Amino acid sequence: MGVLHRFVGKEGQFEWENVPVENYENGGAVGGTRCVVIGRQEGANNFSLRYYEVRYGGQTSFDVHDHDHGVYVLRGTARVLMGREVVEVVVGDVIYIPPNERHQFENIGDEPFGFLCAVPL
Repeated sequence: MGVLHRFVGKEGQFEWENVPVENYENGGAVGGTRCVVIGRQEGANNFSLRYYEVRYGGQTSFDVHDHDHGVYVLRGTARVLMGREVVEVVVGDVIYIPPNERHQFENIGDEPFGFLCAVPL
């Protein structure tokens, strides 16, 4: 049977029922949080869906992985390093990051930058 995590965010917060918010400040990440919205705990065997939020002036870690990523921007504005290219992204943008490509998100807006990230398990 499937699992539903109802959206319970209020006053600009992105939160879901029964989904803990974790501090995300490792590997060079600054000012971030992470929620695993769908993962092994929900019974997913093939992918994970995570919500990241980065405060103004913060950034994610500078990463390179063997797996690819699908990213959907839910709030804010950021500068994204993808390989050697740097692009700006806004709400509604969708980003594909292939395996082994260097990547990092830096909040350049005046509000939190939040995105969903789908990755294989």
